[in-house]
Amino acid sequence: MRSRGVVKVLRGYARIALHGEDAADQIERLRTAGVGDDHVRVERSSGTRGARPELEAVLADLTVGDVLVVTTLERLASSVLHLVTVGQRLHAAGADLWSLDGAVDTRTPAGGGLLPTLVVLAGLQRTLTSSSTRAGLDAARSRGRRGGRPPRLGPEDSAEARRLYDEGRSVTEIAERLGVPRTTLYGHLHRPS
Repeated sequence: MRSRGVVKVLRGYARIALHGEDAADQIERLRTAGVGDDHVRVERSSGTRGARPELEAVLADLTVGDVLVVTTLERLASSVLHLVTVGQRLHAAGADLWSLDGAVDTRTPAGGGLLPTLVVLAGLQRTLTSSSTRAGLDAARSRGRRGGRPPRLGPEDSAEARRLYDEGRSVTEIAERLGVPRTTLYGHLHRPS
């Protein structure tokens, strides 16, 4: 998938706070590293959470052999989990990551295993999340709790709806009588007794 040694495009990403911070230092470091002005994207963000349209754009532009260049990993990702997600996308695109602070360069033998490791960590995170969710639901069930929204019709109203339906009454008439939408009534009528 990757064509090691052949860099198609260096794509720079810088992130600054909305107020009181200037991107000039990051941009200059990216330029010095060889990133062209037309391939530098600057994100102005108010914190670690929230939309990152410039990051999304640079990730969408990546193709096999491209290198995403950042001054530090802290500018790229808002958390370790976010870094795992970004790493997974880089790996899927066949692109590399170069952090100018010296922490990461996936084009080198020492850094080459990082992106595959991040992909494995992303899979592990999905598995842990799924397992935790499943365990929580199982624990709730063992305490007699069911997930989801409670039924709109209680057992008596549901039995009444079924009796009226079996007598030949229209769904619209039954729904109006019980004060529920027809879609709710259909759900109760088609539920096993």
